[in-house]
Formats: sequence, structure tokens, C-alpha cells
Amino acid sequence: MTSSSPTHPAPLERFQAVLSGISEVKEGTIDDLVDALTHLDTAGEATGDAADATAALRMLGERPGVVLRLDGQVRWATTPAPVYDRPVALAFACSDSDGRVRERAVRRILDRPSPELMPFLVLRTGDWVRQVRERARAGLTDLLSRDPARFVPAAAPTALLADRRRRGDFARRQVLAALLSAPGAALLDGLLASPLREQRRFALEVAGATGGLPLRTLVSLAEGDTDVRIRARAAEAAAREAVWTDRADLLRRLAAARHREVRATALTGLIRTGHPDEATAALDDPAGLVRAVARDAARRTGTDVLAHYRAAVSAAASAPQPPTGAVPTGTVPTGAVPTGAVDGLAETGSAADAPLLLPLLDHPQAPVRAHALHALRAFGAAPADRVIPLLRDPSGKVIRQAVTALRPHTAELPPGLAAALLTDSRAVVRRAGHRLLSEPDPVARLRTLLSLAADPDPRLSARVASDITALAHGLHPRPGRPGHGRGVAPLDTTAEQRADLLTLTDAATAALPHRTRQLLYEGLDPTSWTAELLRARHGSHPDTVNPLLELRATYTSQDPWATAELIRDVLRTVLEHAAAPAGEWPAEDKWPTLLPEWFVQRCAPEPPPPPERTDPATWLARWRGLTQRQRQAEAISAATADWRLTAWLDLFDPDGLADSRSWRFWDSGTTTATTGWVRVGVDGHPYGGRGALLWLIEAAGGYDIDLP
Repeated sequence: MTSSSPTHPAPLERFQAVLSGISEVKEGTIDDLVDALTHLDTAGEATGDAADATAALRMLGERPGVVLRLDGQVRWATTPAPVYDRPVALAFACSDSDGRVRERAVRRILDRPSPELMPFLVLRTGDWVRQVRERARAGLTDLLSRDPARFVPAAAPTALLADRRRRGDFARRQVLAALLSAPGAALLDGLLASPLREQRRFALEVAGATGGLPLRTLVSLAEGDTDVRIRARAAEAAAREAVWTDRADLLRRLAAARHREVRATALTGLIRTGHPDEATAALDDPAGLVRAVARDAARRTGTDVLAHYRAAVSAAASAPQPPTGAVPTGTVPTGAVPTGAVDGLAETGSAADAPLLLPLLDHPQAPVRAHALHALRAFGAAPADRVIPLLRDPSGKVIRQAVTALRPHTAELPPGLAAALLTDSRAVVRRAGHRLLSEPDPVARLRTLLSLAADPDPRLSARVASDITALAHGLHPRPGRPGHGRGVAPLDTTAEQRADLLTLTDAATAALPHRTRQLLYEGLDPTSWTAELLRARHGSHPDTVNPLLELRATYTSQDPWATAELIRDVLRTVLEHAAAPAGEWPAEDKWPTLLPEWFVQRCAPEPPPPPERTDPATWLARWRGLTQRQRQAEAISAATADWRLTAWLDLFDPDGLADSRSWRFWDSGTTTATTGWVRVGVDGHPYGGRGALLWLIEAAGGYDIDLP
């Protein structure tokens, strides 16, 4: 029996995997890429073959956004002394934080220039150190002029992207100069075949200035490029040449292209070459821009555009239609209405044409129904009784058009319509119900939205959460705050409504952002365990005001920020359990493993339990017999005395002494390098639990504590 050793990917394969997973714009480190490149360089040194490292740099040059991110990452990384005889190490040296190292790296690249190092030389042409910048600029200019076929393709991607940087336009101008002076169109053809959109746009811009692209290339770009700007510019150039040379056949080919911007340009060319009748044939085109050009051609030929659209829609609407689903996919049924004709009627007709469109609301083809709805809405003539059934249409596009048509008339809709839609099994129908909600009472609307917050459809859940956030601001009226009047109605709630809304908020916890939950809890019950827990976790909400009497404890500490974080750490742990369902408060022997170890160690040792505490019933009867002053006397201790852990926790136990702790954590922070503060809200003065707060600050490292 043989055992196989684990296999590891080759250094180049590892680099390719890391490079493919890196975003060019997303924030974050690219340490894995640095490690993979370093590994490649080291492996190449060991074998004496730098081919893999060179190939990796060539692949990296095709991702200019990653090159720019790598430049910033390596600059501040702790790297060994630069090595100038290995390709990756030389590239890293070009990005070193030491200007003298960068200058030596530029000299080395220029001594032995290679295409894979051009991106790093390009970056140094915008260096903030004059000596580095001038040497890199002189070298890049020389290389591009001497051998443009070799160095322009390698320098162009990074040069075009670095143009956005300060002092980054030099490299782009030099690439442009090299292309303008290079003989033939081979360089331009190479750039036009690049997968990088910016590179293809640049090449087309150069070609437009030099006239260096043949007509067949322009047509190919217009018909097949993935970038709309390139298609539009190529179509314009091709159509202009076709008009000059009277190539109507070429214009007809472009007029049949898939992309609307190309068709519109070709139709304009047909009009200019004296073929407006052919352009008129596009009156029913699905693109509005193309229809507009076709209508211009129709005016030149005397065609009645409105009559054309009315006839097309009327004839198709009156023709017998097959039942929905009877038409095979990809075929056009007899009497099918071109959606462009419906849109054209909407663009040129009036409300008087609405009767022609109404029969199309029952058309078996969903696009026709949707476009007919859109046209009726444009006329302001969409009858609610015909539109309401379409809220459950099989097509989501039709449903969305129906909702848009009905939203201005939500007050006139049948009662319960939105609620019925919200119970549908289809997410698109539930989204329609949400958009048609017209509950005028903001409290009732908030209640409905909270019940929707946990909807399984993420789009609906996100929209509902946004609406809840807007309504929750109404729980915090702040008349004196600039910008508060953003159309948010104040929410006046009764005790019963607040309890109901809190229950719904608890049920929707997982679906609501923490800041939205905080707005709700702060407005409904700011003294609740959950509200206090959210403040301990995330700080106080900027749009809320402490409704309690606010007190501020100040303290001195060697590291006040760390002290504030330790205080919050303890409170987060305790309040998380206090806010849990009743009966889930941990046993006393569990707390030392739940709380931070430093806090447990700071607390005083536990004495044997007093006789009255051994019997809970006896202790509870005794506690209930004490006056308020006697309870406060037992609950408050001197700040200089260490608290026992169980005694401190009793002030947070919902079944213990929690009712005697009348302060609630609100926020914490620092004032200077040695002082910090803790803000709490209390229900009056004196307040219970003051000693527990003092002890928490002291245990976390605070001293010279000042707390009213």
C-alpha cells in the first residue's frame, strides 16, 4: 500500500487563481497576490528560469486596475532589500516607498527593457519625486518611439488607466504620439482586438483622427462590439463613409443590426442618400430612437404616421387571437401586434385612441399587454376595472406596468386589495401589493410593514426595511433639527400599540438592519434590554435623543479608548442574556466562562451564601419588605470597594435586582488622550445601581471617576 503525498499547485497556476479572484476596484488588501508573485520569483531563482515570473507579469499587465492597486500595496509593505536581477523583485522595487530605490529600478528597466515591465515604468512617469519621474518619462518616450510595435501594447492599458491620476496624462500622450507616428494599422488592429474597453475606445479615437481603419473594420465594430460607445462611433464613421461613397447596400445592412444606436445611424444615412421610403419601414421598430428617425423620414415622404399606427393596432386588435400558451416559443402568431406600433401610437396619439388599445389588454402575448398598458397610462386612460385583474398576470412585466398605472389612484382601489396581494405565493405579486399599500395611518402602516419584513423575497424585504426606517424616524420628532422635515409624519402611539409594535420588531429582527431596529426600540421603549444592548453594540443612534435624564461619567485612563471598549464588552455580554427570552438567564456558575476573563478576575471572591439567600422564597419575602431607601442602600456600594461578581450581575438579572438599577447605558467615548466618558440615562435622582457603574469603569482601567 502506497501513500500519496499532497499535491500543491504550481507557482504559476497559484498566481493565475489568485489574480482571477481579485477585483480591480474593490477595497481591501491583495497580500495573496504579492505572496504568489514573490513565490514565483523565488522559484525562478532556484531553477534559473524566470519564464513563469515573466509570464505572470505579462498577465498582470492585462489587468491595469490590479497593477495600480499592487503599486499602492507594495509601497507601504515591509519588503526585503530590493533585488534588481529578477523580474518580480524589479517590479516591486519600482513601487518601493524609497524614491532612491524607485529611481534605481527605473534605470535597471531602461538598461534591459522588456514589455512585461512597461506597466511599472508607466506608473513612474507620474511619480511625485522629480528625479524618478523625469528619468521614467525620458525612457518611456525613447522606447515607444524606437520600437512601438513591441512596447505600445504593453504600455497602453496602464497608461490609459493612470491618466486619471495626478501627473498621469504623460504616458497616455506618449502612447498617442507613438500610434500617430507608427506606419500601417497593425498597432491599431491589435488595440481594437483588446478585451479592455478603454483600450478599444482609445484606438477608435486615434483611428478617427487618422482615418486609419478600413470600412469593413468599422462595420464589424458597429455590429459586434460589446461597448455601446464604440458601436455608436463606429456606426457613425461607417455610415458617413457610406453616404460619401453612395453605399446604400451597406446602410441597409446596418439598418438591420441588433443594436438600436446602429440602426438609427443607418436610417439617417438612408435619408441623406435619398432613400427615405426605406427608412419609413422602421416606423414599428421597438426602439424609440429608431422610430423617431423613421417618423422624420415619413414626414419627408408625406406618410401619415398617426394613421399608420392606428391602422396597425386596430387591425391586429380585431384579428382572432390564439389562446395564451398556444403559440410556440420563437414564432409570431397571426395578428400579432408589433410592440413598436403600440409605442408609436402612444408617442403620436391621444386619449381618443384609448379604445384601440383596450382590447390588447387581453392579448395572449405578454409584451403586447405590457406595452398597451404603458400606452394607456401615457394617455391617462387606464381604467382601473380593467387593470386590477392584471395585478395577477402571469408576466411580471405586465404586473409592474399595472402597478404603475394604479399607484396614482390607490385611494380609489377596493379595500383589502393590497392585503390580498401580499398573501400571494408569487414574489412579484407581493411586491405589487407593497407598492399599492395606501394605509393613511402611519402606525397601522408600520405594523403592516413589520409583518412583511421577513418576506423570503430579498428585493421586497429590502424595500420594506427602507420604508420601516422612514416611518421609524417618526418616533423621534426633533423640530429643531435641520433637515428633519423629510416628509416623515410623527407617530403617536398608545401603550398597547407600542407593545404590539415591539413584538413585531422582535419577530423581524433578522430581516432589519441594526440601525433600523435601534430607531424602533429607541422610539418604542428606550429603557428596554434590547435598546440598551443595541447601544452597547453600535453606539447611540445619531437620529435619536435620550429621553431620560442624562448623566455623564468622566474618568482618567492610560488608554481611555481601550477602557471604553472594555466597558462595552462587558455590557454587551450581560445585556445579550438580559434581552433573551424569560427564563434563559445563565446560572451563576456559567458566568465566569461567559464574561471577559479580566472582569471576572477583578471581581472580589465570592463568600459563602447568607442563610436567607439559600432559600429564594425567604430572600424574596425579605426584599419585598424593604423600603425603597433600604433597597438602594443594599444595591449601592462604594466605588472603592471591589464588587463580587454575583452581586454585580444581580443588578442585570431580570428575575433578580434588575428593577433597582435605574441607569441605562447610552454611549461612551474619549475626550483627550487620557480622559474618557460614559453617558447614561436615569429616571431621576438619586438612582439605583450607581456603585455598579462606578465599579465597571474602575474595573476596566478608569480612575479619578466623576459621576453625579
